[in-house]
This record gives sequence, structure tokens and C-alpha cells, in this order.
Amino acid sequence: MSSTHSPSANDTIPSLSDLEKTCWQQLDQSIHAHGSADSAFRNMTVATCASRGADARIVVLRDVDVAHKYVWFHTDARTEKVLQLEEFPQAMLLFWNESEQVQFRLTVETRLHTDDYLADEQWKKVHDGSVRLYMSELMPGSVQDSPYPGFPEHIKDGTITTEDRSSARLNFAAIECRVLCMEYLKLGKQGQTRARFQYEPVSKMTWLAP
Repeated sequence: MSSTHSPSANDTIPSLSDLEKTCWQQLDQSIHAHGSADSAFRNMTVATCASRGADARIVVLRDVDVAHKYVWFHTDARTEKVLQLEEFPQAMLLFWNESEQVQFRLTVETRLHTDDYLADEQWKKVHDGSVRLYMSELMPGSVQDSPYPGFPEHIKDGTITTEDRSSARLNFAAIECRVLCMEYLKLGKQGQTRARFQYEPVSKMTWLAP
């Protein structure tokens, strides 16, 4: 799969419409291309609102719906970020491509899925190597006397049974993110390029000063 080039100040600047399509194409490519240049946007920072202030952590982009402007990530349903998103559903997703010097900022409205058909569909995409992420016998974030790997001793060898998958499924949460707005920023020695793609409450594309 070939990489989609991001425009720099030395390139012919595309139209806002073409640039927006390229941004979504790069996000979609990232979930299918492991370890290649096309996977640069696979990891993202999720910033949430918390009672003590802002909170942030890195998660993996798991699914992209280009047509309807949705992205998804997965987490343990017992984590603090789930509680935060239940209280304050709006969040910010931050993506960074180091080689291209491109940043995406997505303002999203989140929805939690744990025991519906959408969660089941997302769970089918979780490979065995990631099942252990949902098998902690202890509450995520709880204080411990010594380091804890986050999963039971019996799966340290990597073997995941049907029973393990069933147990892990109980702790699985899929986070649906409806994208309200995307901001694009391209850094360059000859200048920067910045744009905003607004989807809700009205659809509008605009260039911005960096």
C-alpha cells in the first residue's frame, strides 16, 4: 500500500475538499498498515474532561468510518477514562505523523458500547494478542504493592483459550467517536498549512492561519 503524501509549502496546495479526503484516507490506512509509513496515525492521544481537570492518554485507533465520519478505539470498561466519558462525552483526539510533520486534531462526541451488537462487532476485531488487555483481575489504576502485568499468570505464555476470550469480553468497551470537527496542521521550514473541517452543527471547510 503506497503512502498518501501530505502537502508542504513547496507543493501545490490542494483544494480544501481534496485535503479533507486525504486526511480521512490516511486515518483509514493507519488501521490496516502495521509498522509501515502508512500506520503513522495508528496511535492517538485521547484528551478527556475530569473532575480534577483535563486528562490524557495514548490509545490505538481501531476503526474508521470515512463515509459517516466516525472513528473507534477500545478500552477496559473499568478504566477511569470510561467514567470520564460517561460524564463528559465530548473529547479531543490528537494524531501526529513525525515523518510528515502533520497533526490532526479531532473534536468528537463519544458513545460507550459494552453489551450491544456494535460492541460485539468490534470485539470480533480483537486478536488474541490484545485479549489479555481486558483480563486484569484487578481494577485498572488500583494501587498495588508490586508491579502487576495486567493479566493472569496462566496466559503469560501467550495462549488464549475460548474461556479466556469469554472472560475478557466482560471487561471490553468500544468507544464510538462521532467527529464534529477536524483540524489539519502541516509544519514546514518554508511555512505552515492549517485548515479546519467542520461537520457539526453545520458543514464548513476553511483555511486557518497557523
